[in-house]
Amino acid sequence: MTELNSVDFLKLPQPILPSRPDWLELYDFSWKTAAQNIRISHGRRHMDAAWDPSRNCQWVWDTCFMALYCRYGNGQYPGVESLDNFYDMQRADGYIGMTYDMTTNEEPWPNRINPPLFAWVEWEHYCATGDSSRFSVTIPHIEKLMGWIDANRRTEPHRPLGASDCPKDGRGESIHQYSLYHFEDCGSSGMDDSPRTPRNAEAGRFFDWIDLSSQMTLSFRFLARMHEVMGNSTRAQEWAAKAKETGELINSELWCPNTRFYHDRSLPGNFVSTKTVAGFWPILAGICPQDRLDDLIAHLENTAEFNRTIPVPSLSADDANFSYEGIYWRGGVWASTNYMITRGLACAGHGETAYAIAVKYLDGLAKTYSQCSPHTLWESYCSEKFTPGLKAYTQELVKPDFVGWTGIGPIAMLIENIIGIELSAPKKRIDWTIRLTEEHGLRQLAIPGGQIDLVCKKRKGAEAHANVSVTATAPVRVCIVCNGRNKTLDITPGKTCTSVI
Repeated sequence: MTELNSVDFLKLPQPILPSRPDWLELYDFSWKTAAQNIRISHGRRHMDAAWDPSRNCQWVWDTCFMALYCRYGNGQYPGVESLDNFYDMQRADGYIGMTYDMTTNEEPWPNRINPPLFAWVEWEHYCATGDSSRFSVTIPHIEKLMGWIDANRRTEPHRPLGASDCPKDGRGESIHQYSLYHFEDCGSSGMDDSPRTPRNAEAGRFFDWIDLSSQMTLSFRFLARMHEVMGNSTRAQEWAAKAKETGELINSELWCPNTRFYHDRSLPGNFVSTKTVAGFWPILAGICPQDRLDDLIAHLENTAEFNRTIPVPSLSADDANFSYEGIYWRGGVWASTNYMITRGLACAGHGETAYAIAVKYLDGLAKTYSQCSPHTLWESYCSEKFTPGLKAYTQELVKPDFVGWTGIGPIAMLIENIIGIELSAPKKRIDWTIRLTEEHGLRQLAIPGGQIDLVCKKRKGAEAHANVSVTATAPVRVCIVCNGRNKTLDITPGKTCTSVI
């Protein structure tokens, strides 16, 4: 089951952060623990969700987030390859379940889906590697899943927000109605004990869910991009139009002007007043108008809501159900949703806010690692103090050694949000935003045809110029931003390029 010896840790990307040995320790711990959780099922190496070492149960959204940091593993970790297990399990009608026992191929909790993030993850893998060869195989699977969700997880058509009675056509049928998407219950959404809706499979269909509706929009957007790469312009336009239509519905029906926040909506017309981390999915889906994005950032920066000792709690701290002990999705801090937020902010041009959240989050992980025994990464964290979170219902400590998706903070968020690296392998380009003032950088980052080292020397302050050196074994363009200054370096293989920005 364990394939630790198959990973050469010396060949992984090596962060340069001599002033932050605690972050470097978490980075190394994450890769090594993830390597211990590589399994083989049906002849395929895949990542394990770290849920129970005695069982081989894998969740869709856990696996998707693990794939998002595995793309930095220089080909040694089976990230997107793990998604192939779910494609193999897909039914003829398009359904892919929330969880499978990969040993028996059975669903422990049947008739449930998880957040459908396949298209996003396949696109991020393409951006990191430049390899589009998976698209021809994976697009049909993802499109069939989209079709199943459209047919089986749409809410009943209902009146728009603010409409007292929908007008009738000549046959007496209501018009101007709409439908969005629903999960069966909070467990299916992944937010198990969240007070969003009753945790009953029959209850979920009476709500428009902000996360699933946004996740579908996200999937439509990236299916469009995948088809563009494949040269399928007609299909790309169809998916882009579907993304636009769904995004407009979300903004029309799930945005509350009173709270300036995205909420679930109970049918036919009431907002669910709870503010949860699910309300930030529209950022990643790319559908937030700028004024609403500013409002969401204000919620993220508000210490009475989401800007806590360890950000970002899954439930706003001003909610009556908020747990100061970090009970699961009643206020616990989760790697998956933190990455969703920081990735969404960065893609929306708000990298500074993403950076601030990532620094505070990694500090919280590092302090919990050093202060709590065992010294490890946990399934979730308390937002109020440097301790692990608690399980729903039993209030026992959450699972330790959870790498698992918790590795996405010490690996992907460190590389992207803190060191500031953004890969665009298809364009043979790296965007590097320099925010740190201490010496920092990244060595042995894989690029098409080779690797690259990026190093920035220590500087006196945030406004000081940056002295950088870049060496690569394949041609690549590096676009650097530092305190509003820009410079583009075209790197010749084998030659070190130094510059002051």
